[in-house]
Amino acid sequence: MHVFNISFQILPSMVSTWENWMKSSFIPMIVATECFVDYKFYEIAVDNDQAPTYTLQLYAITPEMQVSFEETLFTPILAFLVNTWGEQCFYFITKMKIVN
Repeated sequence: MHVFNISFQILPSMVSTWENWMKSSFIPMIVATECFVDYKFYEIAVDNDQAPTYTLQLYAITPEMQVSFEETLFTPILAFLVNTWGEQCFYFITKMKIVN
C-alpha cells in the first residue's frame, strides 16, 4: 500500500472554517479522482505554542495510482487549496510505502 501524505499547518483563527472546507470540498475532490482506495484525516497533537497541524493520508494500492494522481490531477487540486487559503495554510507532501 502506498500513502500520499499531505501535512497542513493552519492559522488558529481559521481552524473551524478550514476543517469544514477540508471535509466538504478538498477531501471529496480528491476522493472523486478514484486514485485512492481510502483516506484518513488526522489532527496532530502539538505544543500549545505551535500552529494547529493536520495530516491527510491517501492510500493507493499501486504506485501507478499515486503517480497518476500526482502527474495529472494534483496540480489543479493543489491550486484550489492555494487559491482558497493562500498563506493561511502551510502544507508539505510526503510519499510513503506501508511495510508491515
